Amino acid sequence: MGDVDPETLLEWLSMGQGDERDMQLIALEQLCMLLLMSDNVDRCFESCPPRTFLPALCKIFLDDLAPENVLEVTARAITYYLDVSAECTRRIVAIDGAIKAICNRLVVADLSSRTSRDLAEQCIKVLELICTREAGAVFDGGGLNCVLTFIRDCGSQVHKDTLHSAMAVVSRLCTKVEPNAPCIQNCVESLSTLLQHEDPMVADGALKCFASVADRYTRKWVDPAPLAEYGLVEELLKRLGNAAGPINNTTTTTAASPGATTGASTSTTSTGSVSNNDSISSVTATTATQNKPTATSDPSRTSQSISTTISLLSTLCRGSPLITHDLLRSQLPDAIERALKGDERCVLDCMRLADLLLLLLFEGRQALNRVGAAGGAQGQLAARVRRNDSSAERTHRQLIDCIRSKDTEALQEAIESGGIDVNCMDDVGQTLLNWASAFGTLEMVEYLCEKGADVNKGQRSSSLHYAACFGRPSIAKVLLKYGAYPDLRDEDGKTPLDKARERADDGHREVAAILQSPGEWMAAGNLAANKDGADDNGTLEPRGDPEMAPIYLKLFLPVFCRTFQGTMLASVRRASLGLIKKMVQYAQSGVLKGLCEPQLQLETTLVTSTNAQNLGTLLVEVVASVLDNEDDDDGHLVVLTIIEELMSKTQDEFLDHFARLGVFSKVQALMEPENEVNDATTTVHVGANAITATTVEDQLNQSSSNGITSSTQQTTTATDPMEDAKEILQGKAYHWHEWSICRGRDCLYVWSDSAAL
Repeated sequence: MGDVDPETLLEWLSMGQGDERDMQLIALEQLCMLLLMSDNVDRCFESCPPRTFLPALCKIFLDDLAPENVLEVTARAITYYLDVSAECTRRIVAIDGAIKAICNRLVVADLSSRTSRDLAEQCIKVLELICTREAGAVFDGGGLNCVLTFIRDCGSQVHKDTLHSAMAVVSRLCTKVEPNAPCIQNCVESLSTLLQHEDPMVADGALKCFASVADRYTRKWVDPAPLAEYGLVEELLKRLGNAAGPINNTTTTTAASPGATTGASTSTTSTGSVSNNDSISSVTATTATQNKPTATSDPSRTSQSISTTISLLSTLCRGSPLITHDLLRSQLPDAIERALKGDERCVLDCMRLADLLLLLLFEGRQALNRVGAAGGAQGQLAARVRRNDSSAERTHRQLIDCIRSKDTEALQEAIESGGIDVNCMDDVGQTLLNWASAFGTLEMVEYLCEKGADVNKGQRSSSLHYAACFGRPSIAKVLLKYGAYPDLRDEDGKTPLDKARERADDGHREVAAILQSPGEWMAAGNLAANKDGADDNGTLEPRGDPEMAPIYLKLFLPVFCRTFQGTMLASVRRASLGLIKKMVQYAQSGVLKGLCEPQLQLETTLVTSTNAQNLGTLLVEVVASVLDNEDDDDGHLVVLTIIEELMSKTQDEFLDHFARLGVFSKVQALMEPENEVNDATTTVHVGANAITATTVEDQLNQSSSNGITSSTQQTTTATDPMEDAKEILQGKAYHWHEWSICRGRDCLYVWSDSAAL
């Protein structure tokens, strides 16, 4: 091999007529052996440099008369070059038409021929290696449709590793698809077919591709309804229903879609009441007769696959009113209930989906950040800083330095005085908001958002990804308020929640908790927008989905109450309790009263005592359970809010439940009264130099005073006008001017009419 002359090899590679084909084939085989057997890559590249040999190899693919056996060895030689150095990719891309010629070989491949099949498999390997660096070039060369068609029509005739490599190519190319691309319909149809593929890796790969394409629709603010033309939603519901394992029913009873009257009902009552009650009855009856998930699990039902399924459902609901309308009237509640029997991550992901559904049902689509829509549309037009524009690049670098040094004033001054586009990207596609979310201050992020920065923009990741990656909860809240999409995916196909879960420190856990129920912060942003620019028709148009909202409330409330009672996982209990609180806040008094009424079960043989349990009792049992945990201060705050909502909406119905389960005494125990001798209520004032306690009467007498009164006298009774406090005691209320202060077990709460810390 050492006697081979590189110049002779290069000359022979250029031959291609008649008997010269044999010499060309010999040269290709020799080149492959040199690349494969060389023990010194640098020396090999010196003798056979890519800058001269790769163009010669690409020209062979451009030769329409080249036989398949020659092309197969040529593809192998290109693969060896790419294996040694990924830098070779750009040399191949630089040859006009080379990528397209390689892709076209997949279209004309005859897999009944061994040589043709080997050529097709080798072309797939070449495309896979090129896609690691230049996926855009492969997409522009028509690679997506070529590879998808190859998988769909010929996937069963090639080796497994080739099939998986082909799906890896498709996964990367789907990140380049635009909603208006000519290939989009064929892409959606092929991917929908591949969702049913017998190979789990291919089916899961198709699912990830749909997630990437849906992400592209979301970034462009385009309705993703075309993605569901070939049965995507039905497949997602099936996967969601099987997330916890195959479930065997011991009865033929099937759960009806929400809002549909079940066939078992023979009552002559009004349609509305029958519809709602029967929906609950069908769900509870089905739950009673479901067995535990079987031990044998489908290998495709991985944790990541389930997470992708739920995330894709969320993305479709956020982007498409039509998909949301149809999905809410499908078997979605039954699928969610089954999935809640899965592992911790599956349950938490289901609760994120439920949180979004509640937001859409009760707040409506306007709650999905009207704030971000306007900024997002203009943000897509912002240009990237070009390398040859030295002045703009230097200014951009100075702004980044301000962000990294946390100099908020300098950043604001530079933007105000320089007329800089806040959506401008640097040479690697990162915006100023991306940088601020990772390294800047909260004030920087708020300032950029107010200036119209697109919170969802970023070539590699969105700003919410950076906040999640660096564990910055306060910034994550601001980004959600200004319209950040919590289900966007980065270049690796990960959501912000996926990034937050990668580390276990306090900051990342807080971000994960925020992203677990992002609707709360998104709704807050929408409320702020309504205050600034009031909705003229807000009092006339019903928000959300008035038809389905009460039905889902009756379906979800008992499900999540039982989920809370049936788990010991703190994360699941916390998330389910948050959803229960949200549903109680959304519920109208008539719906809550209906929950306290005995549920009429027609098929009594299928209903256990647990299922027949009054849902009002079930809700109060959850409240009592949380109050029994003395160390759960956050849980206490949530259930106190629930109690307040219940008492203000349905006082008479829940009083009996509270009394029977001892809720009154539990709430009273939280007050921790220390002064049992007299009934005087004490309030503690926090001053600049002293903390003084006064009775209510003294407080009223001193309310007109502007000064702060201090006393050195030791007081022992509550009737003394004031006493100096040396520390802020746990469980006592304090205030200083307009601020209220209370110390809990683990933290200090400070709040006023306008802010809370």
